[in-house]
Amino acid sequence: MVISFCELSVWVRSRLRMARRSIVIYLVVAFLLTFYLQTTATENPRTPKKLIEYGWDAPDPNFYRQHLQEMEQQPFDGIILKLNAGKEVFKKTAYPNTAFTQDRRDLAATKSTRFTDNFVVMWSGMDDGWDWFDNNDWEAATQNMQNFATTAKIGRFRGIAFDSEPYTTTSPWKYRQQPHRQQKTFAQYQRQVRKRGAQFIQALQTRQPGTQVLTFGLLSWLKDLWATPTTAAKLQQQLATHDYGLWPAFVNGMLDAAQPRTVMIDGHEWAYYFYRTEWFDAVRDSIFNKARIFVDANNNRKYDRHVKLGQSVYSDLVLDRFPSLEKDPRSGKTTQHFLTPADRLRLLEQNVYHSLRTTDRYVWLYSESADWWQQKAPPGAAAAIIRAKTKIQTKQPLGFDLAPAVDKAIQQCQAVSKSC
Repeated sequence: MVISFCELSVWVRSRLRMARRSIVIYLVVAFLLTFYLQTTATENPRTPKKLIEYGWDAPDPNFYRQHLQEMEQQPFDGIILKLNAGKEVFKKTAYPNTAFTQDRRDLAATKSTRFTDNFVVMWSGMDDGWDWFDNNDWEAATQNMQNFATTAKIGRFRGIAFDSEPYTTTSPWKYRQQPHRQQKTFAQYQRQVRKRGAQFIQALQTRQPGTQVLTFGLLSWLKDLWATPTTAAKLQQQLATHDYGLWPAFVNGMLDAAQPRTVMIDGHEWAYYFYRTEWFDAVRDSIFNKARIFVDANNNRKYDRHVKLGQSVYSDLVLDRFPSLEKDPRSGKTTQHFLTPADRLRLLEQNVYHSLRTTDRYVWLYSESADWWQQKAPPGAAAAIIRAKTKIQTKQPLGFDLAPAVDKAIQQCQAVSKSC
C-alpha cells in the first residue's frame, strides 16, 4: 500500500490535533481535581464526627496537663479550654505576652491520643469605650488574637472557639452602644467592622495556618431576621437596632480574607432547645440557604467553601439540671421538666445522636451544672452519650421514638406555663 506525502501530512496533522485536545482535556481535569481537593479537604464524608465538651467546668492548661488520664475516661473527642492569661479579646490594653508563657509550657508538654480536636476559647467581650475606629484599640485586640492563636498552635489544637456572645457591659455588635453612633452611620460602622473582620481572620491564620474557628453561632445568631420575608432596605433597618447587627459585617470580613484551608464553623447554639428529631435536619437549610440574606454576593462561593455546620447540646436543659433549680427562672417551665428521668436520658441520647448525624464535623456539649473532669457528671449521662456515639459510628438507627413522651410533656407544661 503506497501513501502519498499529502495523505501522510493530513494524517499527521489530525493526530497532532487529537494530541493537543487530549493535553487540554488532561489539564482541565487536573485543574478541576486540584480545585475539588482544595475545597473539600475539610469535608471528607469519611471524616469522623467529633463530640467536644465545654461549660463552666472548662479546664485550664495546667489542669489539663495534671489530669489528662482521668479526663480521657470521659466520652468526648475534644475539649474547649480556657487560658489563665484571659478570655476576652476586645481589650484597650492587650494581655502581656508573658501572661501566656505558663499556659504554653503546659500545653506543649501535654499530648492526648483521645482528645484529637481541641480549641482555646476566646470571648468577644469588649472594654467600655473600646472603638472599632481606634487603631490603638485594634492593635491591642490584634495582639490578643495572635497570642491566642499561637497558644492554640503550640498545644496542637484545631484553633479558636470564638464566643460572639458578649458578657460585658457593652457589646461590639450593637450599633446603639458604639462610641461614635451619633457621628457615624450604621453603614459606616458596617464597613469598618467588615475591615476588622478581615484583619481578625488574618491574625489567626497567620499564626496558625489552616485554623478552624468554632463559633457558637455564626449567622445562625440572627435567625429571627430571616423568619419572615424582607427587603434589603428593611433588613438594614432591622440590623441597625439588632443586638448582633454588626456581626454579619464581621463575618463577611472573615470571608473576604479567609485562606483556602481556613474553616469557620457555625456551632448553632439554637440546637440547645431541640427535642424534635426533624429540627436537626432543618438546620442545614437555615445555615446554607436562609442565612444567605446576610452574605455579600461576592462571598457566596467562599461561604460554601469555608463555612461548616456544627450542632450543640445543652445538657442542663435536656436533663432539667440547672445550676440553681430553686432560683432559675426556667425551673419547672420547660418541656424537659415534665419528662421522666429515664426519658430525659433518652432525650440526651437522641440529641447527641441526631447532632452527630447532621453536623459536618463538630458537636459541642455545654453545661453549667456538671463538672465532667471532677467526677460530677449527671448520673447516666455518660452512658447515654456513649450509646449515641456508638450507634453513629456503627451506622445504626437510634432505635426508639421519643415523640409520644415529648407530646405528653408539652401538654403538661402548657397547663402551667406559657413558655412551653
